[in-house]
Amino acid sequence: MKLLVWLVPGLLLAQGMGSGPRTVRKAGGPKVAAPAFSLREVAAGLTAKHRYGDGTSRYILSMTGNGVAAVDYDNDGAVDLLFADGVAPVLYRNTGAGKFVDVSARSGLAPRQWGQGVCAGDFDNDGWTDVLLTYYGASRLYRNERGQFRDVTAGAGMPVEGKRFSTGCAFVDYDRDGRLDLVVANYVAFDLEKAAKPGATKYCTWLGLEVFCGPRGFPTDRPMLYRNEGGGKFRDVTEQALQGVAGLHYGLGVVVSDFDGDGWTDIYIACDSTPGILLRNNRDGTLTDIAVEAGAAYGANGEELGSMGVAAVDVDGDGRMDLVKTNFIDETPSLYRNLGDWFFVDATEETGLGSDATAVGWGLGVVDWDRDGRPDLVMANGHIYPELGAAQKQTKSLYWNGGGVFATVRTGAPMASRGLAVGDLDGDGMEEIVVTSLGAAPVVYRVEAKRGNGLGLRLEGTKSNRSAIGARVRVTVGGKTLTEEVRSGGSYASQHDFAVYFGLGAAAEAERVEVRWPNGETELVGKLAAGALYRVKEGSGVVGKKVW
Repeated sequence: MKLLVWLVPGLLLAQGMGSGPRTVRKAGGPKVAAPAFSLREVAAGLTAKHRYGDGTSRYILSMTGNGVAAVDYDNDGAVDLLFADGVAPVLYRNTGAGKFVDVSARSGLAPRQWGQGVCAGDFDNDGWTDVLLTYYGASRLYRNERGQFRDVTAGAGMPVEGKRFSTGCAFVDYDRDGRLDLVVANYVAFDLEKAAKPGATKYCTWLGLEVFCGPRGFPTDRPMLYRNEGGGKFRDVTEQALQGVAGLHYGLGVVVSDFDGDGWTDIYIACDSTPGILLRNNRDGTLTDIAVEAGAAYGANGEELGSMGVAAVDVDGDGRMDLVKTNFIDETPSLYRNLGDWFFVDATEETGLGSDATAVGWGLGVVDWDRDGRPDLVMANGHIYPELGAAQKQTKSLYWNGGGVFATVRTGAPMASRGLAVGDLDGDGMEEIVVTSLGAAPVVYRVEAKRGNGLGLRLEGTKSNRSAIGARVRVTVGGKTLTEEVRSGGSYASQHDFAVYFGLGAAAEAERVEVRWPNGETELVGKLAAGALYRVKEGSGVVGKKVW
């Protein structure tokens, strides 16, 4: 095992690139031993191999791969899986205990080439989770009609044709009217009929290899924002609502979060080879890109990063949502620590996330797998060029949080991975990790580690949007306050389950649980015992629970 040591201000990190426990130490303090942790593949019955478009590698369309959504589409209490396949969407129903059956043929989801990403949210507040599937061409909005999906794109007033290369997306109630709106990232301005072939220009080679062209060989694009007008109708408000966003971005991953804690949801978009986008919610129906002045647009040295996936997570337990991004090879992941007042600082090196620059990172998940109250990270990796052969396949990255400082391990079978979503698939109180990979069937993983106690909450809005997207949960245990939010989107072009989980360590209960609902009102839930997933309804408190 190769051992690498970094000295950075205030911190000594000892990191290994193989498997096994690690240690992290803040300067002047004792060493903290990381627990032994690794990924274990779980048999789940996911057999359909990922397909992309026409199956060739001639175009950048084939590189971006596909996302996955962990969502209970049939309201039976079990988390199902929807894959944005490149040829036709694939829907797996969870039959219980994390076992799945393919129900795509009777789902109502129509075959369509060049599928990219997926996000979820109950846009009509009828109690059934709807989905948006992003495509090259035009994305598709599917209304969930009691477990059967129906394409309502045209009736919703959204484009049904075109040449937009859409990737990540998220439902978000940005104007707090109780209806979920839509934000969609767009990658490159691409015309399949005119696209240059591998090796045609300087943008179509890499280290002497003739490869597909891009992204710098293509014009940039901009994100789109669709406001939910009610009655199943959406209106494109991009021009009037998104301020300071020039069409100079290659947008990929999207995450929604309240970064300044004012009760209004903001938006971050990870961009490839261009500055990131941080949309501050102005609370008047507009959002302004302040990524540059906030310190969240570039790398630590002012460089443009090849960013794909993104997560909002309170890494250091200060109640403010930090930002983590996955990036291209030789760049390492990025962590922007939120210092408040719209000021972020690149803390990648000092937190240990700069320990491994050998991965091309895509999907990103947050899982407190040892339930110690500190959120850990998992990253799906895979190079972009099939011309690399076996070297295109890479192992996953796990980052154990030792108190705002991470120990790293690379684990799992090498694959050309892309999308990643987390959710408790077998109902035992611990989230599993679902990863998509090019040309292979999806894989479900479980992190093997010694665990403390935990609890989960699944929220339902009444005055707020039914999915409770934008709700913030604060859990107090042992004098510490843990903070998490209900989100749509995130990762890379994927959707995590809406339930939020908290590690309580050795504590048998949370001393205080409160929810700030998306409409800004705060509700005290009270004390909750560990070992259960609680269903919390806005205005009614706990209305049910499932003991693990």
